[in-house]
Amino acid sequence: MHKLGVITTLLGLILSVVGLIVGFWKMLNGSENAEIWLALVPFGFVGLLLGVTMTQLSNKQ
Repeated sequence: MHKLGVITTLLGLILSVVGLIVGFWKMLNGSENAEIWLALVPFGFVGLLLGVTMTQLSNKQ
């Protein structure tokens, strides 16, 4: 459970960072699909919170 929490935390962090960087880059360049990339940020945030919660509630062995 601890390992799954760490993996979920890392994936959530990656999703949030990539969504922010690519979304704002496409928004500044006038692309029409910037909102798709920016929509990844809430999913990454949920994954980040879920992963941190799972990591804290499990016993590291």
